[in-house]
Amino acid sequence: MLYLSCARIPSEKAHAYQILKMCESFASQGIMVTLLYQKRNNQQLEARAGNVFEYYAIKNSFTMKKLYCLDSPLLEKIHSSIWFYVTTITYLLAAAIYVVRNRKSIDIIYCRDMFSLMLLGLLQPFLKLPMFYEAHAFPGKLAGLHVGCLNKMNGLIVLTGQLKTVLLQKVVNPSKIAVAHDGVDLRHFQNAHFKGAQVREQMGIPPGSTLIGYVGRFVTMEQEKGIKDLLESMRYLPDYSGSIYVAFIGGPMNHVPAYYKIIEELRLDRNRFCFHDLVPVSEVPAYLAACDIVAMPFPWTPHYAYHMSPLKMFEYMAAEKPILATQLPSVMEVLVDGKNAVLVEPDNPQALAQGIRRIMTDKEFSRRISAQARQDVLAYTWEERAQKIVCFIGTNILALKQ
Repeated sequence: MLYLSCARIPSEKAHAYQILKMCESFASQGIMVTLLYQKRNNQQLEARAGNVFEYYAIKNSFTMKKLYCLDSPLLEKIHSSIWFYVTTITYLLAAAIYVVRNRKSIDIIYCRDMFSLMLLGLLQPFLKLPMFYEAHAFPGKLAGLHVGCLNKMNGLIVLTGQLKTVLLQKVVNPSKIAVAHDGVDLRHFQNAHFKGAQVREQMGIPPGSTLIGYVGRFVTMEQEKGIKDLLESMRYLPDYSGSIYVAFIGGPMNHVPAYYKIIEELRLDRNRFCFHDLVPVSEVPAYLAACDIVAMPFPWTPHYAYHMSPLKMFEYMAAEKPILATQLPSVMEVLVDGKNAVLVEPDNPQALAQGIRRIMTDKEFSRRISAQARQDVLAYTWEERAQKIVCFIGTNILALKQ
């Protein structure tokens, strides 16, 4: 399998981890995987991360190849949009050359970004190789071109049933579509609770206090992820004002001054809020173990409601902590209010406060939904996901030969 990825690795964003976990999981299914990715000016993050496999806690079971792209820091400063397209197009040209030269040694091509999809749509008539695309969204622009490329693929893997419905409405063949939510590596959560107390101490959380945690990037595609609503929800919990602390882990830290301004405007105690930058994947379970409640306060947007399958959701479930989330169609494909989570109305800080109160006042209920979430997440491991996709790929390739 050639996994074609128009991305830089390592990255501050979750998609890099998701790509690497899928390559590792495909390899665990007996597939020889080669990942192509962009050779970008990434020295600072590479120095911080060190060995990519160790930083992401990934087994070194597949091959990674950097491909040239014209990545000019000067051009990025002058005009970021032009820089982005120059970087992307030069990478795609390098990828096309690589694929054409190595086509006889490739059995399957897999990708998950729209630029790689368009490249494969152009090459498909010439290469005549089985091609599979993992869809994470449907674009608002160039929809016709996008659908044309989708229909040239031998199979489509979508993150949610909601996204499958969108593609069916765009006249994509239903036999070509498989739903596969994202996943989690349960190995990372073994014995994580032993480190939770240490993390609480590092953050200065007093014994007996309730720590509400949000772990993940503060914004996605420049869209807020409900942090402002969670901050505002604290004003509706005056009876707990002395015992609740809230930690936000994941950055980027340039958004933090705006969050502190909101805290001041709400007249809340800023000492009860902690903001922390990105932490290595291996440390996420310890931060979750430190929390008493884990929050996913996504606002209602088309992307969050229909397309996303957040990695944090499965990590929260694996951590066996009571989950507070918003009622979005994508979320409700996995979480059920009162069964394995507390779900509340999106864009409603008061509803978030009511959810927090419900979790804090009923300990038996909180224990029950946490245990159920842990049980339910067993169906959402990366290995389970890869096995499902590999079976889907095999079925579609077999159909080609008949």
